[in-house]
Formats: sequence, C-alpha cells, structure tokens
Amino acid sequence: MAATQAYVVPSFDSVRIDAPIRVELTTGRGVAASGEGPRATLDRIALSVSGRLLSIRMTPLRPGEKNAGSATLRLSTGDLRRLVMVGGGAVSVDRMKGLNGDIVVGGNGDVTVAAVEVDRLTVSLAGGGRVTLSGKAGAADIRLWGPGELAASGLAARTARVSNDGPGDMALTAITSADVRASGTGDVTVSGPAACTVANNGAGRVACGGESY
Repeated sequence: MAATQAYVVPSFDSVRIDAPIRVELTTGRGVAASGEGPRATLDRIALSVSGRLLSIRMTPLRPGEKNAGSATLRLSTGDLRRLVMVGGGAVSVDRMKGLNGDIVVGGNGDVTVAAVEVDRLTVSLAGGGRVTLSGKAGAADIRLWGPGELAASGLAARTARVSNDGPGDMALTAITSADVRASGTGDVTVSGPAACTVANNGAGRVACGGESY
C-alpha cells in the first residue's frame, strides 16, 4: 500500500529536479508539496529552497539497501518561471505563464508543459530526454545537443531561433519568422507560415515553411 507524506516548503517559482521520480506541478495555487509512494522512497526525497529555487533530490541508498520503488511528488505554486531537469525523472506542468520561461534538460528525463504562455521561451536539451510543449510564445530560442527529442508542434512561436547540433529530432510551429541552424544528424521540422532562414550543415533533414533543406 502506498504511503503519503506532506512537505513544508516556502514560496518558489523555479524548480530543479535531480531525482528519478515523477513530479506533477500545478500553477495558480498556493504553495504545497506532497508525495505518494513507498514509505522508504518518500523518506529519501529531500526538498530545499534557496531564494526562489526549489531543489528536489534523493539521498543515496545505504549499503545493502534496495530501491523500494518509484514515487510521485505533487507540487503547487503561483507561477513557474524556470524548470531544470537533471537525471531520469519525469515532470508534468499544467502552465508556464509570464514574461520569460526557461526549460533546461540535462539528462534522460521527460518534461511536459501543457500550456505555455510566455513572451520569451528558452529551451536547452542536452541529454536523451524528451520535452513536450503546447501553447504559445512571442519568441522561442531552442537548442538541442544530444539524442533527446523536442515535441513542440503544438507550440506556436511568433518568432523562433532553433539550433540542432545532435542526433535528436525537434518539431515546433513558427508564425512570423524562423532561424534554423542544424549541424547534427537529427531532423528539424518547423510548421506554420513563418519566413525561414536555414543553414543546414548536418546530415539531418530540415523542413521549414513548406520547404525542405
């Protein structure tokens, strides 16, 4: 039977996840944190806040101790401005809203944001993870280094600057203009009516504005 645990945390608008757990984050609410899963796993989850940054990690297993299984951490806060994922966890966010939004994935974790509503969005994906985005952004600056995937065809950016230097694939939508730089083996797909500037020096395929490069 799964156990539950409440955690006390102060206000935050940025999150760093360095733990192989599932995180569900809801915005537009008061600050709260609770976990569900095996008691031994919940006891290893450590939350700390420095400034406005909430850090989530897990203490190492003791010698001879076995992994008790996965846990889910449910968070709520007023706004989320920055999300950093390190390691192999998964996080789902209902909304990222405001002037700026920043998403950084450095491991094999999965990040999903159901509704992006920001003036400027920055995404950096360096590992083998997956970033899934829907919503809209005034300007999007997205860079992919590793074998990960950006699945953001449901994200409409007025202007987009895209760089793919690895084997991973990326897809998004641009409305006015798109500047695409590709030097890896992964594919880049930019849907929408944007005017495209493309420099494809890699082995992957670039599709933008209805043209292939």
